[in-house]
Amino acid sequence: MTAAAYDTESDAAFFADITEVFGRHPRAAERYALASLDLERELGIDLTQKFGVSRIEDGRIVTEFHDRKTEPPERRLQLCVKYEMRGGELVCVDWREAEE
Repeated sequence: MTAAAYDTESDAAFFADITEVFGRHPRAAERYALASLDLERELGIDLTQKFGVSRIEDGRIVTEFHDRKTEPPERRLQLCVKYEMRGGELVCVDWREAEE
């Protein structure tokens, strides 16, 4: 988030609440993050009209946006092909899309 987009009072209260929730759920907090939508707004992406699909490409996360009306989201089944033990939990670290 850019400094110009930051609303000191309301954003600070929001992040304080989120910090409290993440503190109550530390295991889940390791798997999630919040992100600003400033870049999407700068590109004129209306998330009520479009949805994003992300993929890993050359070590980067690439998100493409599609029109909700003309390109309904596909449901995909992913199968885990590699697990690792992390902090006493079995975690999927590599997956492939299942063929239908």
